[in-house]
Amino acid sequence: MLRNILMMTLVSLYSFGQDSLELDLSEIKVSANINRSEIIKTARNVSVISAEEIAKSPTKTIDGILQYALNVDVRSRSPFGVQADVSIRGGHFDQTLIMIDGVKMNDPQTGHHTLNLPIPVELIDRIEVLQGGASRVYGPNAFSGLINIITKTSAKGASSVGIAGGENGLYKLDGNLAIQGAKSNSFVSLSKIHSDGYSYNTAFDRSSVYAKTSIEGKKGFLTLQGGMMDNDFGASNFYHPKFYDQYEETGSKFLALSKTHNFSNKLSGTLIASIRSHKDLYDFNNYIDSPQTYGSVNFHKSNVIDIEWKMRYLSDFGASSIGAEWRQEGIVSNRLGDEVAEPKEVKGYSGIFYDKSKTRQNFSVYLEQQKSFGKLMLSGGALLNFNSQFGTKLYPGLDVSYAVSDSLSLYGTVNKSLRFPTFTEMYLNTSTVKADPNLLPEKAINYELGLKKFTSWTNFTASVFYKQTTDAIDKIKRPDLEVPTMENIDNINMAGLELVGQFDLSKKLNDSNFWFQKVQFNYAYLVADRKEIDFQSFYTLNFLKHKAGLGTFYKVTKDISASAFYTFKMREGDFRWDAESPLQNYKPVHLVDVRIDYTRNWFKVFVDVNNLLNYEYFEFGFVEQPRRWLSGGIKLTF
Repeated sequence: MLRNILMMTLVSLYSFGQDSLELDLSEIKVSANINRSEIIKTARNVSVISAEEIAKSPTKTIDGILQYALNVDVRSRSPFGVQADVSIRGGHFDQTLIMIDGVKMNDPQTGHHTLNLPIPVELIDRIEVLQGGASRVYGPNAFSGLINIITKTSAKGASSVGIAGGENGLYKLDGNLAIQGAKSNSFVSLSKIHSDGYSYNTAFDRSSVYAKTSIEGKKGFLTLQGGMMDNDFGASNFYHPKFYDQYEETGSKFLALSKTHNFSNKLSGTLIASIRSHKDLYDFNNYIDSPQTYGSVNFHKSNVIDIEWKMRYLSDFGASSIGAEWRQEGIVSNRLGDEVAEPKEVKGYSGIFYDKSKTRQNFSVYLEQQKSFGKLMLSGGALLNFNSQFGTKLYPGLDVSYAVSDSLSLYGTVNKSLRFPTFTEMYLNTSTVKADPNLLPEKAINYELGLKKFTSWTNFTASVFYKQTTDAIDKIKRPDLEVPTMENIDNINMAGLELVGQFDLSKKLNDSNFWFQKVQFNYAYLVADRKEIDFQSFYTLNFLKHKAGLGTFYKVTKDISASAFYTFKMREGDFRWDAESPLQNYKPVHLVDVRIDYTRNWFKVFVDVNNLLNYEYFEFGFVEQPRRWLSGGIKLTF
């Protein structure tokens, strides 16, 4: 690990841009399509979480930040990014595309690992959350939406060291070194977070390293970034309610190279090449401690190679874009895939072999045309996708927006989306689930209408949507079957309403020291026409029927600020202790998180209280989440 950290450090410091963006939602460019446009003109519902909001939030990890976002469902089995599933708009954890600076990070083994990211929150410039399917541009995995984590581009003022601690033996150590050159910006980050656990067998220990170098050329940028993360944790009853000695070790690595080039004022292009690997050790019940059960431990190693190319041309016909992507996904395992002729021993575990593997190729090409006709903007295109396992399909889409005025716009969209089954869904057979290697990809048609109102101190978006899903993939328990099975379910239709906005009172009053700085709110309502009749759904029908959020930011004195977040969740679906026990409904969840901080020049001290009301709540079945958790820390920025 130390050798890897040193190598990453040397790569990043090989060369020592741009000023950081001032986040004005009425002007910020977003990545809702290939042709970037102002958020008010984008014919999609896009939420943006700024670096300032991240810094003032009572969170320390990415999953905590996303918890407050519009219609984002973060189902945690353990806090602080230990194990959390993220979904959008009623989808589940395998249906959301996660990206870092446009680099795709999804894991083909399972979506449980998608948030195993080495990115420190201190180096995030903003997070863009796009609601709804986006396969016509971003390909498979962007089934219900996507999250693009955009890192800082300017090293100015980005160096910091921090230490934090709290209840349950929690401590966090982090350091970020940022170096700015005449034409370059470089970053190196190290972090470690640990807890003794909030209940039996919930201790965790996670460390990560991340590095990035961006070099400005005459006609574009060259960016190299990469990172690695190790995460060991007690999994209590995370995956089965009756077994409390589960344990898991995960680790991820990625390296990405991107090049943007402006050939002329009209023609530009981007090339992204990346490689990502992930390892997973899962022990269901202390099997690793006994010679008789040693071989029952799960070992998996997945790897992804991705190369993507985009070109954009500006003309009298608007902005024309074309792109292509090749992606290879593979896994070696002692549980997942097809039998191999020559098994390989798992390093460090004598007598256990990777005796199964699976590899699949995906190739896609896409076209998009964006054209304005006065106040009307049209953006349409299609993706042609070929997969070595599932064949060839076409996925078109159309977005329309109309600018009623400079501050008000209306939009509508219709898009098709798809997702391929993960290797876990197709091949994992245990005493608790039966896989199906013949699962079909799930498909959906997404319809959406909305309006956006933006002023200098307010923004508001309202949208309604309807999604028709065929061949939805779910883990299903039927009364006549002993264990749940992975199945395709037809005809699941979902509709919803979304409201999101903010009022920046400090801007309205032109007073940066006004005590009530800003208020944010969001609400989402979802309904599905399919009910759990004669079966139990573990994922697809366990969505949030209601989710509401309220965030407030205060300036107590010149140096003291505070923030408070309230989150309400009401989940559809049922869970049960075992096959003989009656089904139980999920209870409503009320969470309040608070941060108070003192900042003076380069010095900052803060106190966080999560779950202030000491609420008992569950995101997955009987996996209880932490009660009130007090923590605090010190950060020095230079």
